[in-house]
Amino acid sequence: MFKGIALFISFILAVIPQPAWAGALLIPEGEGQAILTTSFADANDAYDAHGRLVKTPSYRKFEAQSYVEYGAADWLTVVGEAGAMDFHGSSGQASLAAPQAPQYEGLGLGEIGARVGVTNIGDYIFSLQTSIRAASSRNAQTFLDMKDRWQGDARLQMFHSVEIGGMNGFIDAELGYRTRGQNGDEAHVDLTFGIRPTPDMMFMAQSFTAISLWHDATNSVAAQKFEVSGVYDFNKTFSLQLGFVVAPMGVNSPAEHGVICALWTRF
Repeated sequence: MFKGIALFISFILAVIPQPAWAGALLIPEGEGQAILTTSFADANDAYDAHGRLVKTPSYRKFEAQSYVEYGAADWLTVVGEAGAMDFHGSSGQASLAAPQAPQYEGLGLGEIGARVGVTNIGDYIFSLQTSIRAASSRNAQTFLDMKDRWQGDARLQMFHSVEIGGMNGFIDAELGYRTRGQNGDEAHVDLTFGIRPTPDMMFMAQSFTAISLWHDATNSVAAQKFEVSGVYDFNKTFSLQLGFVVAPMGVNSPAEHGVICALWTRF
């Protein structure tokens, strides 16, 4: 039973949507943006090894994340992230090995990395981002899908601007590889579509997928989250994002749903 609990927890936070939109574009030198994101989510069901929805012990969590990216040079964008969480599982997740329901309150993930441009092919912009991720404590790493307190993350990113019905938009795609998840190394695929019906309003649809590698069908984990949000620009400096997140499919992962709120500031 304890193994099943560990497997269930291991991907609770495995597919955390990146704060707001952090894509392939480089930030102009000397400029930057900071994004403070808060989210609340819960789950009462999970997807089993065959992707079928089953009843499981419930949990709820609150997260706060701060994300910053800064144009250190015209070819280099530095990125950083820090977060905290409040997680509470139900008593149904307790066992003889872990008699109390799983819970954690405190600092979570810290991350620092860099993004560089790779090439442009027509209207398609490609970049490469690498980062180092660290859990604030041994206890925190369990709820961050980390086998160790340190992880590496590398991803190839693509950006393409579009125009639909006279509205400006974009497509951003990321293919990533992350080391040392609780169920082994992971492949990540993140997709974003954004469109502006008015100059001060943007709508985004985002998909975040993580798949554990090198495991058999019984122990493999796949988690996918879908996020829809709107971002309103108050002015050139501040924006507000509101949205919701659901997990429409998965394997050995929770059927989570929740809401997000983010404040963007550009400097």
